[in-house]
Amino acid sequence: MSTTNIYSFSQPIIVEKPSSSLSETIRNLISNAFAPFQQEYRRWPWSQIGTIVIVCIGSYTVYKYLPGPYRRYYMLSTKNFSSQYNKALHVEKETLFNELKNVKAREEGRTKIQVVEIGAAHGANMAYYPPNIIELICVEPIREFEVYLTQTLGRNPHVKCRELLVGGAENLSVIRDNQVDAVVSTLTLSSCKNVHQVLREIRRILKPGGIFLYMENIRSPNPFLAFIQYLCSPMYKFLFGISLIRNIPEYIERAHFSGGTTQRIFVARGIPFLLSPHVSGIARK
Repeated sequence: MSTTNIYSFSQPIIVEKPSSSLSETIRNLISNAFAPFQQEYRRWPWSQIGTIVIVCIGSYTVYKYLPGPYRRYYMLSTKNFSSQYNKALHVEKETLFNELKNVKAREEGRTKIQVVEIGAAHGANMAYYPPNIIELICVEPIREFEVYLTQTLGRNPHVKCRELLVGGAENLSVIRDNQVDAVVSTLTLSSCKNVHQVLREIRRILKPGGIFLYMENIRSPNPFLAFIQYLCSPMYKFLFGISLIRNIPEYIERAHFSGGTTQRIFVARGIPFLLSPHVSGIARK
């Protein structure tokens, strides 16, 4: 009688299972995709990230479907930020605007210099103009700011605003060539649509010898901070209308102001760190 040989295997016998269903495959893919978040990224600040996502989605929803409330939110947030900005950069703005005292009216019979401020908004700069020597033309694309601007001018009677032009600084066609003595911009080159076109218009309307005063946030010269600015710039542009990554000093140099340019790059204290890289300067025609 023959004996049956029995062999012992150390590995388990593999039984082939039927192929998984489509739903099970999708479930496995999702599980594998989220697996790293349960391990490597467990300590990330997910609550803060979630808050930012919710704010962005909520802001876009309000912007898309409730433009009126969004516009009011934008104007109020701009006004609140400008108060903080003026407090933090009071000395720098005061020094910059004092340059207007050195500008002389170039027309006979005119005692006040003509100044155009682009992006005037609610008038955050009015307190910094030298008293009783300014005849101001304000340019602002958002008409609703007129109410706030009128209130600010009432608190600063030393500034005479001749008119408010509603529109972007890219088109100042209502102002003649070589008409004004000075142009002022604070946080406008970083928020306008076309910097090159704005600078071309500024050069056009300035009289020979006129000056362009500016103070703007810029892209940081620090590579790491500049990278963070690149990541956050779309959100800032959407929520506040400000770009974080424009190289304003280079734009000014390329504009070729014939009288030369003097500018200073510095870090502004007391404002959000992504906006802290700054430049202030004077360009002369």
